[in-house]
Amino acid sequence: MNNFVLKVAPLNYDEKCSATFTKDDTKIEDLNLYEILEIEANGAAVNIKKAYRKKALQCHPDNPNVAKEFHQLLKILEILIDETARKAYDRVLKGRKEAALRHKELENKRRKLKEDLEAREKRASGNFKNKSDDQKLKEEIERLCKEGSKQVEEEIEKINKELKEHLSKRNGTST
Repeated sequence: MNNFVLKVAPLNYDEKCSATFTKDDTKIEDLNLYEILEIEANGAAVNIKKAYRKKALQCHPDNPNVAKEFHQLLKILEILIDETARKAYDRVLKGRKEAALRHKELENKRRKLKEDLEAREKRASGNFKNKSDDQKLKEEIERLCKEGSKQVEEEIEKINKELKEHLSKRNGTST
């Protein structure tokens, strides 16, 4: 049985090492290298190399359209195989996940605070509306009382007038 050994030459760092992918100028620490290789974060070096080979077949440097992707895969392999670099990357990845979780929790808190604020505003505006309704009711009762008093006075005047007329007719006819 033949054993194949994968030899990876170190990347040429004559230029400044920018640790960015040339395809879309994304920093390597902004990517999830494990997702790119489609492996678990706690995968062994053997699994990393296996996943690298699988991906490298898809973007071999002989094809000029995907040569950049192949070099990106080399960078990913270099980071994930080197224990020190991998630990540093894992810390960055863990920090990013924790930051995303904190952001999500803050979003939940903000949403809850917003809902609470809206509920308080609704209750507060409801109190003003209820007060104005109460005031309207009091004003309406006062108006009805005044109208009722006016009607009673008019009725009393009418009765008095009729009584006077009746008395004057009675006194006038009998005399």
